[in-house]
Amino acid sequence: MMVKTKHGTPLRRTMDNTKFIIMGEPWSQWVDECADISPDLTGVATHTSEELMREIVDAEIVIGRLPREAFLKADRLKWVQSNGVGFETMLFPEMLSSDVTITNTAGALDASVAEHAIALVLAYTRGLASFERDRKARKWDPDIPVFQVDGKTACVVGLGSIGKGIASRLSALGTDTIAIDAQVSSPPEGVSEVYPPDSMLEALSRSDIVVVALPLTNGTRGLIDASCFESMKETALLVNIARGPIVNETDLIEALRSGQIAAAGLDVFEEEPLPASSPLWDMPNVIFAPHVGGRSAEGRDNIRKIFKENLRRYVNKEPLLNVIDKEKGYLVQA
Repeated sequence: MMVKTKHGTPLRRTMDNTKFIIMGEPWSQWVDECADISPDLTGVATHTSEELMREIVDAEIVIGRLPREAFLKADRLKWVQSNGVGFETMLFPEMLSSDVTITNTAGALDASVAEHAIALVLAYTRGLASFERDRKARKWDPDIPVFQVDGKTACVVGLGSIGKGIASRLSALGTDTIAIDAQVSSPPEGVSEVYPPDSMLEALSRSDIVVVALPLTNGTRGLIDASCFESMKETALLVNIARGPIVNETDLIEALRSGQIAAAGLDVFEEEPLPASSPLWDMPNVIFAPHVGGRSAEGRDNIRKIFKENLRRYVNKEPLLNVIDKEKGYLVQA
């Protein structure tokens, strides 16, 4: 059987070869490079759902976020490598009951996301978003309130690798950084205290800045809701760089309108793209970006390295990096 990589290089597939698929741009540009890891690998790039449905039948590995419809066509699938940190869309019942391993690219985007979180914090505390609006209106208003981060209490909700990176950066800015986490009990560097989930409202009540850095699971969906906003200070800033559905958007909008909290910095939303009808577009106390927290050339190169290393490990029957606990819905920390 002859197949072609994205760049048209013909590869002869034998029954002994391990076929892998890389889904979509820009990841499929690496198919030849990944196939060169071993003569036992055959790489195929798919760019449409039709191509994926055709090629998935005899594929052993998929790099991408595999939809349920394609999964049900897979006869030989053993491993799916997510092309990002997220993988929640693949946790459908058939995947959960299967022996297919899921891995993600945890660690690849940590610096980009952490820096993005800090950018959202500083854009609010230093008034940058307001000044930018005034610039477009040719309005000079030096009396817009600005604040310093130094001396404030910041709370990071979720101490995975991204959360830890955010915490260390906040601490470097002079905050007393606390955290909430279900797995971590001993404070890592830069964190003064870790609260368990059942003490979340207490931690939030202390905080001037709250940054959400959790994975999206059944347990975290809608976690940040009206009760959380009622517990927070009226001067508090909420930043979400994790997943939109973790924050109850209706409750958030009401909290921002009523002054229960001061502002929000959002990179993610319950529905993306954000609908034109959303009040968040016009709220002056909201700063947002279109889910670009992980974007960087450096992060993309880190993803490529994880792809290649995990393929090498798979071929050599070595333990894979970043294996997900499918039932719990997150990467279990060592």
